[in-house]
Amino acid sequence: MSLRRALLALSAPGGVAALAWWMARSQAASPFRHASWAPEAPYLVLGIVALVAFCFHRINLVYVAGVLAGTCAAVDFVVPEAPRVLPLLVALVPWNLVLFMADNPPSLRTASGWLRPGVLALQAAILVGLARPALWIEYSGGFDAPPADLALALGCSLLPAGWPGVSPAVVAWGLAAAVALLRLLVRPDPFRAAILVSLLAVAGGVLDREAPGASSWYFCGAGLALGAALVQHSYNLAYRDELTGLPGRRALMEVLGRLRGRYVLAMLDVDHFKNFNDTHGHDVGDQVLRLVASRVRRASGSGQPFRYGGEEFTLVFPGKSLEDVMETLEEVRRAVEETPMVLRGPDRPRQKPAPRRGRSRDGRRKVTLTISIGAATPNAAARTPDQVLKNADQALYRAKQQGRNRVCAAG
Repeated sequence: MSLRRALLALSAPGGVAALAWWMARSQAASPFRHASWAPEAPYLVLGIVALVAFCFHRINLVYVAGVLAGTCAAVDFVVPEAPRVLPLLVALVPWNLVLFMADNPPSLRTASGWLRPGVLALQAAILVGLARPALWIEYSGGFDAPPADLALALGCSLLPAGWPGVSPAVVAWGLAAAVALLRLLVRPDPFRAAILVSLLAVAGGVLDREAPGASSWYFCGAGLALGAALVQHSYNLAYRDELTGLPGRRALMEVLGRLRGRYVLAMLDVDHFKNFNDTHGHDVGDQVLRLVASRVRRASGSGQPFRYGGEEFTLVFPGKSLEDVMETLEEVRRAVEETPMVLRGPDRPRQKPAPRRGRSRDGRRKVTLTISIGAATPNAAARTPDQVLKNADQALYRAKQQGRNRVCAAG
């Protein structure tokens, strides 16, 4: 499940980054790489992304855009005159991007909020010291500049002569990429996916010196990946239910507006859901909804599941009749019924105790969930999807009246 969600999160940022990679490497795009406006394009893209991210209160992306713009400037203006800073860029920039994969940093109104900007400023000062030792000494009151041996050590190969060049800087970049990928898999999110894509794009912009003018397009790709993540996140807020991961009611309304011809709509409701909330609290109620959503998603066959609201879900079967879907609806009902939910006792200790014979572990007990389902299809009295949905809701009400944990079809 996490892998599938991670791939979905990567789809939009990865797509625009792939386009930027093509622009950077393709001979057909050579005129664009050498256009007069190409060197300024990354700063324009990253500036727009930073402004939009600030308006959306995504301060971590503002920092990421700043890191990318600073790295692009270093590649354009510093590296050509001071190549010794290149290994330091390769080693430091990926870890700065990983740093901002977490949630928004603290406000600058607090002392801790200045920690990350301070770290970035310190790194910029070290880069300036390596690139311009005389400038460092002048403005630091006579202190020695950072030793150039640092860059030399980061750039030297760790393997014997004749082997592929693997330097400490490349190892640091690889570790950062692995950490970024792991964090994305643990919690798939468009912003984490965009930062991972940006990390890969920066590697191309910093290391690809073969195609003149290509670095600008790599950094453009990184900025566009951040912008695509903002768009994808906004879409998810509007159309996807955050608790269950299913498409929400707004998405359902759009699908209903496109339905034509033959189709089936099914309404699902968790039996005795109010009792779960009243007895065990809303946290357990949320667990119930997530469990039911996962089972409905897996057993829905050709049906598309949505969260309608509260404890209600909707299944849409385009091009199907009631006879076609009744067996599938029964499978959905059984899938929920046959998946017991484990409830942990409220006095469960923090440390997991050793198992004891004759006693339940950690005060856990199992409860059985059931759902009731009502299904309907268009007929002479119900021609529009809204009317069919009302018929499905009435069929659901009959299933409740007949004892729950059953499927009823509209007459």
